[in-house]
Parts: sequence; structure tokens; C-alpha cells
Amino acid sequence: MIYLFLAILAGFFIALSDALNKKYFSSEGFPSMLVARLLGTFPFLFPIFIYLTFFEDTLFYFSLELAFTTSILLILEIIANFLYMKGIQISPLSLSLPFLSFTPVFIILTGYLILEERISSLGVIGIFLIVFGSYTINLPTLKEGFTAPIKAIIKERGSFLLLQVALIYSLTSVLGKKGLLLTDPLWFASFMFSVLGIIITIIVKLLYSINISKLIKNHFKPFLAVGLTHALMCIFQMIALSGIETAYAIALKRSSILFAVMLGYLFFKEKYFLIRISASAIMFLGILFITLTKR
Repeated sequence: MIYLFLAILAGFFIALSDALNKKYFSSEGFPSMLVARLLGTFPFLFPIFIYLTFFEDTLFYFSLELAFTTSILLILEIIANFLYMKGIQISPLSLSLPFLSFTPVFIILTGYLILEERISSLGVIGIFLIVFGSYTINLPTLKEGFTAPIKAIIKERGSFLLLQVALIYSLTSVLGKKGLLLTDPLWFASFMFSVLGIIITIIVKLLYSINISKLIKNHFKPFLAVGLTHALMCIFQMIALSGIETAYAIALKRSSILFAVMLGYLFFKEKYFLIRISASAIMFLGILFITLTKR
């Protein structure tokens, strides 16, 4: 039972981290949001990595297979994080983050198309609920025509960017699970996100004219708050994965879409709260239906 609760906590902390990031760093631009999200975790996760590596005899985890898996995962995570931060910067949280619910749809569809895995009736219902929820979330545009809510997904750039992130996450979920199997949940989380934070910082420094030290100095407390909440998400998710099946952990973590709508209203007074929380609940229910097919 504790692992189910930790998976939900992971969903809460990723939503809280995104809300804090948008509140304090969106005016600085999405590259600054990237630095806050990923470099911010470094002070919290890197010490864990050092301790586990040098005091718990985990040096044997390093291997060519781990290096290859981590390299591919890092490339995909870098792309996903750029799209993710840009998406929540330019669009309301309650209108963009719910589209992460499409990750299990992409997983089940690619499994069907590539591996010829059968989709159960529950899986079909789950896909329908997620698609229906994505239509419902844009109901305020219905006055422009029956197809307007569908077109709004493309017009609302943040929603479309998070839809692309969901596709990438359908791939990283598989690679991340492999990384865990090759090592240990907590070690892999601290290793993976410490390296990711360093690489993202270097890329942002090279591509954008951002004074990172000044950014951190001027926003020190928000920087630590964003980093801590994101680090807690990583830790709780990895511990949950070690105790329950991946499909259940990720599904419960996607409760973040509900928390995101709530925090979007509390932090930014985003409009159409009842419509968006209802649509997000439908999408989350769809996730749970799909998850049941993984049993």
C-alpha cells in the first residue's frame, strides 16, 4: 500500500514543481525553467549518488550496457524537457499537462503495431476516455464549431508540445525500466538526473545568453524549491517502481494531471476550472483502464 501512496506523491510533487517553475521562472524564459528544473535537483540528488556509489559498494553498476542505455535515455530526456518547459511556459498548466495522459496510449498502440500485442476491451475503453477527455478539455471553443476542440489541440501550442512529450515518454519509460533493472532504483535516479542536470546546464549555457549564477542568486529560494520538489518526485517514483509494477506506478503518477489543474487554478487563477478538472479526471480514468490491461 505504501508504494501506491508514494506513486501518487510523485504525481503531486511533479505538478507542484511545474507550478513553482512556471510561477517564478517563466518570465525568465523556458531555458531558465530548464535550469531550475534539472540543475535544481543536483544539490539534492548528487549527494545520494556519491553516498551510494562510494559507501554502498555500487561501483559495479557501471557497464557498457548501462552506458548505452543511459546515453539514449539522456538524448530523449533532453528533447522531452525542452518541449516540456516550453509547453508549460506558453500555455496554462490545466490545458497542457493533461496531455501527458497520452503516454500509455502511445505505449499500447506501439505494442500493437510493432509487437502485434492485442488490445483488450478495457484498453480500447481507456484510449477512448483519454481521447474524449482531450476533446472535453477544449469545450469552451465549441461555439466555433464541432471540430473546434480538436483543432484547439494543435492551435494551443503548449498542449501540442506536451502531446509530443507524451510520445517521447512512451519510449523513455521502457529505457528507464531497463536502467533500473541494471542497477538500483535510488542509485539510478540520483545518477541519471545528476548527469541530466549537468548536460542541460551546459547546453543552455552554450545556446542561450543566460547568466546562470546570476539567475540562481536572484531566485535562490525558488530555485531550491523547484529543485527539491522535482528531486522528491524522482525519489518517490523510483521507490514506488521498486515495490509495484511499472504500469501501476506510472499510472498513479499521472494523477499529476489532476494536481496540475488544481494548482493552475490556485497559483494562476486559470479559467474553466470545472471543465478542465472534469476532463482531466476522464483522462486519468482512461489511464487506469489501460493500466488494467497490463495485468
